[in-house]
Amino acid sequence: MTDNFSPPIGLRNKHVQTILASVGPRKRIVRQSFAEFKSDEQIMILNCHDGIRLSGVYNQARPRGSQQLVVLIHGWEGCMDSLYMLSTAAKLLRSGVDVFRLNLRDHGGTQGLNKGIFNSTLIDEVISGLEDLQTRLDYQNYSLVGFSLGGNFALRVAALSHKKSIDLSKVIAFCPAIHAKTSNAVLNQARNFVYGQYFVHRWKNSLFKKLQYFPEYEFADALKKMKNLNEMNAQLIPKYTRFNDIDKYFEAYAITGDVLKDTICPCFIHFSKDDMIIPYADIQLLADNPDLDITLTEKGGHCGFLMNWKLESWLDQRVLELVSRQS
Repeated sequence: MTDNFSPPIGLRNKHVQTILASVGPRKRIVRQSFAEFKSDEQIMILNCHDGIRLSGVYNQARPRGSQQLVVLIHGWEGCMDSLYMLSTAAKLLRSGVDVFRLNLRDHGGTQGLNKGIFNSTLIDEVISGLEDLQTRLDYQNYSLVGFSLGGNFALRVAALSHKKSIDLSKVIAFCPAIHAKTSNAVLNQARNFVYGQYFVHRWKNSLFKKLQYFPEYEFADALKKMKNLNEMNAQLIPKYTRFNDIDKYFEAYAITGDVLKDTICPCFIHFSKDDMIIPYADIQLLADNPDLDITLTEKGGHCGFLMNWKLESWLDQRVLELVSRQS
């Protein structure tokens, strides 16, 4: 483990890091930075197993001819256009690396693509979607980068793809969800009320959008009455996933124990000690695998990692550094 991120005074607070990374002046800065790549981006629909479809956006660096593709996976209730996705993509594209920004099911306005409702255990469709992507985009080198829940998905891809037609040179994860039971408990604490309500609001919005395409789902009235994540999990998981027990659901997409004991490529995992959503103490629950390279920083919040008052991201710099390595 190493600690090589040190923000200036004023940017060391975990809430400042987490919130300022996605709102205020940084939103304008990142969107302006990415604007030049919007005009020729290509929306792609990936064909996954059992007729499932996932969407994403393909961007090519200028000049054309990159031999590297980096696939980015957003966090829970994020999307391909989340600020951290655009920021990292812009950094890579300016450095000559092509990018594909993936939407998980029901994210990024894709609630109409599949009837089934998103849940975090749906790793098979991400794996089969990546298989489809790699048959359509031919590169010498593929990397996978995930943020928060997206980091959890990325690491599970590395662990579960030994018998799949997926080629990866490395996986990079920032603040990945280790065990959702822990994170859910943290988000329901009074001191994290704002963050808990953020996810309640986003999750409800997503489900109401789902009803616009599939009105046969009958959760509208119940959804309006749910006030926190515990209530939503208790009522929605048993009814709209294959799990009757919430703890078994959380366990099904945990990356603890032996889950990451064998991966198809090196995995570079980053945690912050002051992350209020992903408790870093759970690092000890990860498998002992020499291909897991763990970086633990003192500061950074949850997927913040702003390194200066220009609001530039150490996270972006770190991704570029790692994908540029030859091994």
